[in-house]
Amino acid sequence: MKISPLALTRPAIAAGMACTFLSTAHLAIGQEAAPDWTHVENGQVFSVSDRHADDTIRYHTHWDSLVLDRDGAGAASTISGTAYIRECECPPDERPVMFLFNGGPGASSSPLHFALGPHAREKTDGAASFPDNPDTILRAADLVLVDPVETGFSRAASTAGDSPYLSVHGDAEAVGAFIHDWLKAHDREGAPVFVTGQSYGGFRLANLLPALGDLEVEGLVMVSPMLNAGARAGDMGHVFALPTMAATAWRFGQSSIEADTEAEAWETARAFAESDYLVALQRGDRLDETVRERLAGKIAAMTGLDKDLVEASDLRVNIQDFLEGVLADENRLVSRLNTAVTQEKRPPANPDRPDGANDPSLGLGKSNKIIAADIGTYLERMTGLEREDGYRSLNLDANFAWDWRPQDKAPVFSVNAMPMVDAFMSENENVHLLVFGGYRDLAVPVLETQYALTHAGLPQARVSLVRMASGHSPFDEDALRTPFADRIYDFIAAGLADETGENPE
Repeated sequence: MKISPLALTRPAIAAGMACTFLSTAHLAIGQEAAPDWTHVENGQVFSVSDRHADDTIRYHTHWDSLVLDRDGAGAASTISGTAYIRECECPPDERPVMFLFNGGPGASSSPLHFALGPHAREKTDGAASFPDNPDTILRAADLVLVDPVETGFSRAASTAGDSPYLSVHGDAEAVGAFIHDWLKAHDREGAPVFVTGQSYGGFRLANLLPALGDLEVEGLVMVSPMLNAGARAGDMGHVFALPTMAATAWRFGQSSIEADTEAEAWETARAFAESDYLVALQRGDRLDETVRERLAGKIAAMTGLDKDLVEASDLRVNIQDFLEGVLADENRLVSRLNTAVTQEKRPPANPDRPDGANDPSLGLGKSNKIIAADIGTYLERMTGLEREDGYRSLNLDANFAWDWRPQDKAPVFSVNAMPMVDAFMSENENVHLLVFGGYRDLAVPVLETQYALTHAGLPQARVSLVRMASGHSPFDEDALRTPFADRIYDFIAAGLADETGENPE
């Protein structure tokens, strides 16, 4: 890694202050010495106009990397992130900080980075630009976009896929170490903290919570979160998926449901899924054949699928079969991540990957990695960082190598993160939880999210579920980008007002 000469323009650095310093906060897996902490900035003051006030926001951009450990040959496992820090008169410990990460596993923070940061990312004819983002929430809180190990510019010491950080426990420990060390290195240890996680990032966030009890956590945000994957493994997974399938079919004119809106179609199917359908699935092989045939016809009519397919699947339609079948007459494949996205059916770019990895919304070619050269160039311009190894926007090799077992590697494990969320919110009575889910998401159906949030003993008065006419990423919808960001902005403001009695503005 090179540190650009631009990193020496800030007066304090030009006077002799080093750009790299040591962290003394957390210890990583198998690590007893204080890990290395690298800080890069060019000292430039940027500004952006947002939707929330007339004055512009002036801010600095930092890139930080934490060495988690080194192998016998000296190769480092690192975790890194990009921070946007607003210039203000307030003491550092009073200015809120939001840490954000996406999911995968194997996804960088880039989706949330350019949805909520001061710059958006737009591509036209393959060329990328980074215009000012009027929907940024930087006015409400400083933003730290975290790239877990093997994403962005974060790396594992091992290239064999056996890194301890490619696991539920190791990943959570690495992100927790980064959060604690970042706060210490930037003199923000007493600052109000908010944390946002999307998709697997919601599961990561839940696993992080036991380590965040020493921080001033004010609020948690989850976007299309994976929370209780175990619940979807049996019949409940089909109950969760049916409303989204039916609403998708309705939008494409393939459903028998009479409704004026997608939300209304979803609600009609939900009522059926949680009543007659759920009872029928519960009866299993004892279900009366006449009832089975009647329900197969109703499910087929709702979802636009062939009745024979529904009957052959024993009323339990596989999601991939729905994605390939609902628009079969048009020879189109529907996206699992956003059922509004379709493409012509054609052989997958990489037939050796699972169907979900060849989803139309991902845009993967034959490679399992998406290297975003434009983001690397952007970070060089914003911070002075120079890297030659490529910004990994998405790395499915990390996903495929993921170790889902618990820390002790017991053969029996749970993928239900809700007990940790419940424990944290019970111990921290000021903490609120804001969750987003999309009607068009079949990766994490919004009914699955609703079920997880209402079956864990959470204090419902402090939990808000926002259902949106979106896929897995609400900010990908032009019409929803502003309301999505504004809801998070207002959530931060409300959390700080509850704590101080004053609006943070």
